[in-house]
Amino acid sequence: MSLTAIVRRVQPHVPGLIYTGLLMLVTVAAMNNQNNLLFWVMGVMVSVLVISAGASALMMWSFRIRRIDPRHGSVGEPLIVRYALTNRRRLISAFNIHIQERTAGGEAGNAGNWRRLMSDASAWVMHVGPRETVHGEAIFWPLRRGKVMFDRIVVSTTFPFGIVRKSITISQPQHTLIFPMLYQLRRGVLGAISPAGLIGSKVAQHAGAGDDYYGIRELKPGDNIRHVAWKRSARTDEMVVIERTSPSPARIRVILDLTTATQKLHVEPGGLAEARELEERAISLAASILHEADLEGYQVGLTVLGIDMPAISVRRNPWHLRRIMAALASIDLDGNRTPLEAAGRGKIRDAERASLVVVSPDRVQPLTGRENAWYLTARQLESLTVAPIGWDASKLARSHENEGSDEPGGGMPSHQPSPQPSPPGRGKATKGSGAAA
Repeated sequence: MSLTAIVRRVQPHVPGLIYTGLLMLVTVAAMNNQNNLLFWVMGVMVSVLVISAGASALMMWSFRIRRIDPRHGSVGEPLIVRYALTNRRRLISAFNIHIQERTAGGEAGNAGNWRRLMSDASAWVMHVGPRETVHGEAIFWPLRRGKVMFDRIVVSTTFPFGIVRKSITISQPQHTLIFPMLYQLRRGVLGAISPAGLIGSKVAQHAGAGDDYYGIRELKPGDNIRHVAWKRSARTDEMVVIERTSPSPARIRVILDLTTATQKLHVEPGGLAEARELEERAISLAASILHEADLEGYQVGLTVLGIDMPAISVRRNPWHLRRIMAALASIDLDGNRTPLEAAGRGKIRDAERASLVVVSPDRVQPLTGRENAWYLTARQLESLTVAPIGWDASKLARSHENEGSDEPGGGMPSHQPSPQPSPPGRGKATKGSGAAA
């Protein structure tokens, strides 16, 4: 992470332009009328302009800013980006500091441009004393998943009179990931996918609260007296207890089928946006199943077909789930797709004891030798879920469009909970079926 291209400049400012226009009018009137009062007014206005320009330039000359490495975000949840502002002056303080993110020139069509994935926001710091470091934060609202690329930071101030805007532009390239939108699954969906429930199909290699024999050990304070091995204790003259095995948690592997290209999905003619939305909903459905299963204590794994991405093994810990979400966030739907016959080879282990859930954007393509897998499509999202977790990104996007304003917003947007869809009918989640709902 490096700070480069520090550029200082005076930016056009509407109050400053109005003030300059008034100053020109007063100057013309003073020259034409040769009125002492007008000359006094002109002198005061020029003095105010010079003082404002000099004060802002002196205040921002030794000013430094650094973007603190942002954590990952999620669609529908706020992404907080923090900044560290340092005033290296010994005697002069800084006031009314505005911080905004800017994209580099010519990056409007870049897939990593943060303006494509979330709304604009800004940070504001009232005062930075001499030799002080103050932290400010901007609250962004992600609207789409993907990789966010930050680059330029613009720090500006209009202190003291709001006439001249002095700014500093710093280039600090950084990136973070926006995780997919998560939904709350309906009651019973997870249990139907994994009929074994929370208990897995094998025994873990450590002691626990199961039923099978694991071993014996010395009696410790707090052990239940019912677990004492009395015969063994009588032979060894030492109290020992019986340890039981621990059943392993249930295991679920979600297979995201993206082998069909976006333009080949079954949508209305010219419905490329609808096809892309189906793919995004399929990614959200897969992420929601994995998230819900992890919360319930399941071991989870991910396989993405059609995209050059290695399969993620079945495990359970917070870092493992974050790795899965990062993999889903980094999927590039504009890249080349691999056919199902070639994509399925080597990515799904035959000996893996885990429930398989195949999620497709449109129509189901059954996997060879996987008749017991569950097949879901993105069109079933409303039937399988209750509501989005967090803010509804679609409503947030519509609210920004209705406002029609470019003013950066750092506050919490208004949101109404999504109405709950009617309960799903039988056969919505098809097991071992090749037909789409």
